[in-house]
Amino acid sequence: MEDSAHRHCIAGIARRGLKFLAGEIMLWRWLCVVVALLHLSVGSAQSANLSGDPLLQRRITVWLKMEPLREALQQVGRKTGISLRCQDAIAGEKVAIFVEDRPAHEILIQLAKLFRYEWRKHEDGGYILYIPDETRLQEEKLANAAREVRHRALRELVRAAREIRQLSLEQRGKEWNALWEKRDSLTPEQETRLSVLYGMTPTRPMRRTPEDEWVETDELFFSDQYTLYHCLASLPDRAVDALINGHTIGLSTKPVPGVFALGRDALLPNWMRDRKWFEKETASEESSDRFTEQTAPYNPEFAGVWLRVGSRLNMIEYQLVSLSASEFTYDGQSNTSRSLTRHEYALAFNVVPYLSDQPLWRFWTAWAMSEEQLLEAFPERVPPRNDRPAPRSPEYVSSDAVRSPQVTTVDVLEQIAWVTRRPVISDAFRFRRLYGESAYQTAPRPALARLTRFCWLRVDESGYLLVRHQHYWALRKYELSEALLRPLEQKYEQQGWLTLDDYVALAGKLTEAQVEFLIQGRHFFMHPLTRFEFEPLIACLPALRFLASLNAAQRQQLASGQWLLRRRLNPTQQRRFNEALGDQFPPAQQLFSEPLPEDTLDATEELLNLYYTQWGYEYFGVSEDSDSQFANMPQEPAVRLFIVPEERRPFIQTAHGYISSSFHGEIDKDLYEIIQNVLQREPGSRLMAARLRRVQIEFTTERGEWKKYNFVLWRSEPYVLPEPKPEKGEAERSKP
Repeated sequence: MEDSAHRHCIAGIARRGLKFLAGEIMLWRWLCVVVALLHLSVGSAQSANLSGDPLLQRRITVWLKMEPLREALQQVGRKTGISLRCQDAIAGEKVAIFVEDRPAHEILIQLAKLFRYEWRKHEDGGYILYIPDETRLQEEKLANAAREVRHRALRELVRAAREIRQLSLEQRGKEWNALWEKRDSLTPEQETRLSVLYGMTPTRPMRRTPEDEWVETDELFFSDQYTLYHCLASLPDRAVDALINGHTIGLSTKPVPGVFALGRDALLPNWMRDRKWFEKETASEESSDRFTEQTAPYNPEFAGVWLRVGSRLNMIEYQLVSLSASEFTYDGQSNTSRSLTRHEYALAFNVVPYLSDQPLWRFWTAWAMSEEQLLEAFPERVPPRNDRPAPRSPEYVSSDAVRSPQVTTVDVLEQIAWVTRRPVISDAFRFRRLYGESAYQTAPRPALARLTRFCWLRVDESGYLLVRHQHYWALRKYELSEALLRPLEQKYEQQGWLTLDDYVALAGKLTEAQVEFLIQGRHFFMHPLTRFEFEPLIACLPALRFLASLNAAQRQQLASGQWLLRRRLNPTQQRRFNEALGDQFPPAQQLFSEPLPEDTLDATEELLNLYYTQWGYEYFGVSEDSDSQFANMPQEPAVRLFIVPEERRPFIQTAHGYISSSFHGEIDKDLYEIIQNVLQREPGSRLMAARLRRVQIEFTTERGEWKKYNFVLWRSEPYVLPEPKPEKGEAERSKP
């Protein structure tokens, strides 16, 4: 009985063991099938035969510029009748495809080759473009290495500045000349040294003699770069480390603890030092050069510098602070005034020499043709085409001109593709710009030579011109979506204006990385070229992002001119409020161990940084409306909108589209003659008027301080100069 039970037990165990073994075998078989399928999937992805697909044999023309990859593939798909798609991760990347009458499979293969992507068969019978792991990892590695490369370049810059600081001005000039002579074969360290030598060597301004000749003056001119490099050279290693790690560093003539001493050789620019003006003894009343200027050879008593390294761009942002005195002597009488000046800008430094040893950078450098090889692949001149009209470059709108002559790199590539009939494929960015010239339509070589400064270019065996932008892995993080920009461009073209609400909506849709990039790049016009004014967005970006966080009721309250109190905002809105009220650098007083003289302080300049559209002040005399500033201002942090009545200001537009002069106020006889003289001196110029629409976004603090963003939009229109109003005496004499 026990033996039978024992055998039964053993049999049961055996059966369970066999079942388990069978299950393991089945699982193993399924794993083998899955692995095989994955292998086949990967294999098909690597070797999807687009050239063997009958639908892709069709010859098509694709002419797309600044098109997101998803939409570009959809358009090609509609022309061929086959489904084409891409991974979501790369769907928004912009491409330029200028190809006439070529097989569809050829275009798609070239596109994938340029981007280092691959095609695989999709289950619906079409194809999907995807980024292979190898490509993704290489680009991530280079993007991560860029941070360390930036630090290396910055340390080398400081080292060069320390060494050059010990040289005399004569020695600096000689070394700069020697390096410049062999500038095409410099090491990365020598390239850095060349740029530092240029900044640390003052220049002598030119003046015109009575014989109409230009000669050097005796006075030395000191630039911002001179000040910055000498400041960096004087910092100890711990301060340089702090600067690299994102801290703001200060230097001052009267330093407080934590602020470093501003050396005597770190001279501020001439215009930020004490100056005197004397009337020349031989000058006549009609002379435009009646006074001579003398600049102090030392810094003012109160002088300081704030420094920090930009988190997104290869630059050192800085603010120069100066309390300088100006003495003006006229008819033996002297008048002296003191003013506090703060000047912000940025010093860019080159990291490309230090990127050159990175594997992916080396790949693209080897892939690209040399400039000489590239130009040889194109004729020096080509006959104009008559089969269809030449493509028109978009009329980008810029606040530094009526119509900007700048174009994107792909605008130029479009012209090259059209005139040479050569197929062109490129990645595309609105951030990459250069000046367009009509000569490019018949002489492509100058344009190609300029493109080599920004791009890697190659003509492959099929005749395609393939173009990849340098730093594309970084640029695509900051590039703005066409879905955001195109509706605004269409509205601007239809109506001629955008509104504050349009800019608020755009600001609210930007990523944090895009916001940082735009603010840090504002000094170098690092913003996309658009067919509407983009500068007002950058000038008022913190305020616009705050407005974007408000709900409809809060916006309506502001639109009515009422104050909106900060304590009535939610936590997110309060954070945006504080960001808008904040400053790029600490207050100037924090640089100095002694109080700044009260008679020179201006709350607008000293306590809070005033954001504004620079061209609005410079060209059209747009000023603050201080009479309305403090009307019913609450005694706690708040914000309001003040809508300024529309204005019309005449200005002179040059033949090249720039603004040379602007005028405001009543046009009397003297102003009438001035305008006529300017028009005569500048051939091809014409008189225009700017219609200005302004909204002031005003913030206050609990201490009674305030900050104002001057949001300005404008459009130009022809202007007829009215006859000057007669003076009072002339009016009386003209009566019958």
